Amino acid sequence: MILKDSLIELLADILEIETSDIDFQEELSELENWDSVNSLRILTHIEDEFNIRLSMEEYSNIQRINELSELIEKMSNY
Repeated sequence: MILKDSLIELLADILEIETSDIDFQEELSELENWDSVNSLRILTHIEDEFNIRLSMEEYSNIQRINELSELIEKMSNY
């Protein structure tokens, strides 16, 4: 649960939206304020926050927030 909460906080902070506006089943590209710059900001913040390194290929293949959470969990042994 800590991972999920941390990820939601990170997304809300970068995209400048309310945490309540984030649905874990939602596609990342459908989030308000989602664009290529914020996508890269999210990637770098995830790497810093969870102390992992993701390839652009891994990150680019992610469509939904829950998939991103699963990848972080897998990479960080969270």
